[in-house]
Amino acid sequence: MGTDERRRFSDRGHPRQYLSTAGRVLVRCPRCAGCAVVTPTRVTCLSCGYAKDATGIGWPGRIGTLARGRCGTCGRDVERRGSRTGAPPRWMPVRCPGCRAVTRVPVTWWPHAAPGAPAVGGLDLWLQTPCRGHVLWAYDAEHLDFLERYVRAALREREPNRNAGLASRLPGWLKSAKNRHAVLAACATLRKRLLDAGTCTE
Repeated sequence: MGTDERRRFSDRGHPRQYLSTAGRVLVRCPRCAGCAVVTPTRVTCLSCGYAKDATGIGWPGRIGTLARGRCGTCGRDVERRGSRTGAPPRWMPVRCPGCRAVTRVPVTWWPHAAPGAPAVGGLDLWLQTPCRGHVLWAYDAEHLDFLERYVRAALREREPNRNAGLASRLPGWLKSAKNRHAVLAACATLRKRLLDAGTCTE
């Protein structure tokens, strides 16, 4: 890949669930303050072994949900989007637009944007650091990759009539060219924290 391609960011209107398709979010462990993983059903620290059922743990606000799979009757791709508060379900019934059969398919989820760095069930995000009077944060390694690619890009392209994607919802201070070096330095800090935590990338 050439230098020009590496410095180009193409916004395809990726919704927030693009970032965490496995429903994993990295948080600070309440026992050892290390890196723990939250899924829709469990909180697990791979450093100290802390584990807790995540039932009832929700984001302080609404979450988006995406149920996506194949119809159990005709095999057609099916999906259902929505939003809710509280813990996300693991499965959701979806009606096939073709044969009209109902199939239970797995659900992925993502927190809606929140000011500052959001928290899950009172647990702080693992990936957060001060930056130019704000807080730069990421849910996981994939989210951090997305932010780095966006900020580093010299050319940012966006599909027309797309205003609901992740890139369009990034705060102005993060998008500003004058803050590029500071934001990339903050991303490097989070990258080092992620690498030091090793086990959270498994």
